[in-house]
Order: sequence, then structure tokens, then C-alpha cells
Amino acid sequence: MWQCQETADRCLTRNISMLMTPNDSNVTERVEAGVKSLLGAPGDAGRIVVGLSGGADSVALTVALRRLGYDIEALHCNYHLRGAESDSDEAYVRRLCGGLGVRLTVCGLDVGEEALPGESVEMTCRRLRYALFAERAHIAGASAVAVAHHRDDNVETFFLNLMRSAGIAGLKGMLPVAPLPGDPSVRLVRPFLGVTRDMTERYLGALGVGFVVDSTNLGCDYTRNRVRNRVLPAIRADFPGADAAVAASVSHLGEAYGFVVEMTDRLERRYCRDGVTDVAALSADLLSARFVLLSLLSKRGFSAEQVDDILQCVESRQSGRRFNAGGSCYLLDRGMLCPIAGDDVAFAYEVTVERIDAADLVMERSNDVAYFDAEGWFAGREVEWRPWRQGDTISPLGMRGRKKLSDVFNDAKTPADVKRALPLAVKDGEVLWVPGVKRSRLLTVGPSTSSVVVCRLCRVKTPSGKIC
Repeated sequence: MWQCQETADRCLTRNISMLMTPNDSNVTERVEAGVKSLLGAPGDAGRIVVGLSGGADSVALTVALRRLGYDIEALHCNYHLRGAESDSDEAYVRRLCGGLGVRLTVCGLDVGEEALPGESVEMTCRRLRYALFAERAHIAGASAVAVAHHRDDNVETFFLNLMRSAGIAGLKGMLPVAPLPGDPSVRLVRPFLGVTRDMTERYLGALGVGFVVDSTNLGCDYTRNRVRNRVLPAIRADFPGADAAVAASVSHLGEAYGFVVEMTDRLERRYCRDGVTDVAALSADLLSARFVLLSLLSKRGFSAEQVDDILQCVESRQSGRRFNAGGSCYLLDRGMLCPIAGDDVAFAYEVTVERIDAADLVMERSNDVAYFDAEGWFAGREVEWRPWRQGDTISPLGMRGRKKLSDVFNDAKTPADVKRALPLAVKDGEVLWVPGVKRSRLLTVGPSTSSVVVCRLCRVKTPSGKIC
């Protein structure tokens, strides 16, 4: 469990008046101009919760918001993962906020206790942090949560996603304004995306404000750190302007992504009616038919390979082909992709399958949601969704060996009609997930996972209308 404390003590010898006379007016103006450009006038922005780790970026953001007159309060998470160093960070943050006159909430977290099965330490910290952001924003009546992701972070994210063959949704990087992961009702703002890491340190140097350094960021244990400390320095050595060029490309991709989402929504209304997709008309009308169809059908759990098969069938005028996706069955009939009831399915059900960047993952404690390493999920043969069969077994997460699904159902007291209808995720003969009941220990999400497949059981409804 986490424990939160609020503090407004004034332990710093500096005070806010000393922060009004910077030594480097150019960098100060550039940093603060980006904040004002995104957030608008302080009087119109409302209260803002700021994530404050004690590092240069978050300290610079907190100081900039305070100097510009925004109504802010800070949130610091102490994960207690680095012993005395973690406690030293917390002590510094307390002194800093005391000197600035900024209300501070400090949350002590037991990461081991809060971790979900198969969840890495890094992902647990991220999930808890975002949950605390949302909680604090609602308590404080804040209009937004501000974090200090900067241009260098976006460049790193671009290369991480590029290496996993991400599409435009991944390559667009982080957006200046987005819904807070786990709570879309709260805005997540990133005022520093036009600012470099070097600029935040120069900004603090000009103001005479210190910051702490997380020693784990200096190593290469994590994938992002390897990109930061090995890959990017090698690129910069041969291409000095690489960061600015990549950042500009990420910005262009973000604009393009917004346009794609808007146009895809319009095309969905044109070519999809009551769950039926007119693939033939879409294919005939659009040069980018594959891209659009993949954008539409991926939300229902279709893979790129299935979309290619569908388009090939339409082109060769084949009818009667069935496709299983997202726990549902579809029939391609004369160019129309229609949802149907499978022969062995007694219930209507729906499973959504989404691929997201690991950096955006916020895990939920629910048997109706399962998380898998995307690289393993999409490698080789595609995942099949089918009903339970006698003799099926699973390698349960948290257990050794295998277990018959019939025993799993008995242990969970699953009704007979429900177990016959639940769609199983199966890959290469291995059951990965029984929605709402049990998941396998295969393809678990770990520290090296760059993207995650999120499977969600949205509904399981009996013919009588009962939700199970």
C-alpha cells in the first residue's frame, strides 16, 4: 500500500525572489515560452498537479510553472528501490518545495507488494504513478497533470518504436496534450517537448537551483537507457543535427496521425454499418484500402495478415471464408465482412485486442484483461480464438507445470454454458488466455518488452441477456 503525506515546510535557504534574476535570459525565455504557449495564461489554466522526481527535468518544470504564476502542487513518488538514494531524493524535493512555497504530496510505495503477476518493476512504478496522478488531480480539483518529458525523451521513444516496426501511431511519439493513462477524464500535458535535456539543466544553472541524479539512468540495464547512452551518441557523432531532425519528423507524424484518426472515423461511418464492413466498396474506392481497413479492423482484433487475406479474397471474388478475431467469428460474403455466431458458440461475446507502447501501459487488476509481449504475440503463426475443447491444457501464470482446463474451470466454478462459450486465445497449440478465468505464463510482459498486446473481455452475454 502507498502512504501519502503533504508538506509545505520551507527548508531551502533560497526563496522565490532569488529565482527572479536568472543569469542566462535566453535559455530562461525559451524554456518558459514553451510552457506559456501550451498552457496559456496562468489565470486561465486552473490548478495543475506536477510530477516531481527531483531530477533536472521535473525540477525545471516545477520552477518554471512557479515563476510564471501557475497554480500548482507537486507529487513525489518514493519507490524505495534505491535505498538511501531514494530517501535523499525525497528529502531534496521536500526542501525544494518548501523554498518555493509549493504544496507537496509525497507517496511512499511498496513496489513488490503492488506488482501484478508478470509485471516488471518499471511498469509497476509507471502504473502506480499514473494512478496517483489521477487520484491527486481529482482531490485537488486540478485541470491537468504536468510531466517533464522533453524533446530528447521523444527522440528516444521514436527509436524504441522504430525498432519494433511500429506504425504511425507509435512513431508519432508523445503528444503535448493527451488523456492521462488509466483516467481519460484528466488531461496529461507535456510543456517541455520542445525543450532539450541540456536546456533544462542550463535553465536550472542560470537560476542557481540544484537537482538530483538517478544513478540507474547512467547505466544500460534498461532498453531506453541503452538507446540514450549508446545508440544516440553514436548517431550524433556522424549526424550532429539528428535530434532536431528526428524531433521535427515526430512532430510531422503527430499531425499526420491526427488527420488519419479523423479520416478513419469518417470512413468507418461510410463503410461500416451495424458491425458489417463493406470491404469490396472500400477496396474499390480507396488507394490506401489496406491501411484504412487495418485501422478499422485492428480495433476488433484482426491482424495485418488477416487483413491481407481478406483483401486477397475480395480481389479474387472468393466468398464463404471465415475469420476468427477478438473472440468473434466473421464471414466474408460477396465482399461484405459480417459478424456471425460460431457453430460451437452459445453466447455472444466480444474481446478487444490492442497493441500499445509499453511506456503507455497502465495495468489493471482484473481477470477480464490480459497483457502479453507483443513481439511474441505477433511472431510466427497468428493467435487463434476458439472455444474450449476436451483435453485442452494451460501453463498457468504463477504455477509450475500444466493443468487441464477442465480442472481450471472446476476450480473457478465456471458454469458449463459459460465455459463452452468463452473464446480462448491459442498460439501454436498453447492456450494463452481463458478470458475472465486464467492466463498462461507464456509471453509475459517484462523489462525488455517494448510493446504490449492488451486483450480485454468486454462482454459475455447469455441468450437470456444475463451478463456472466
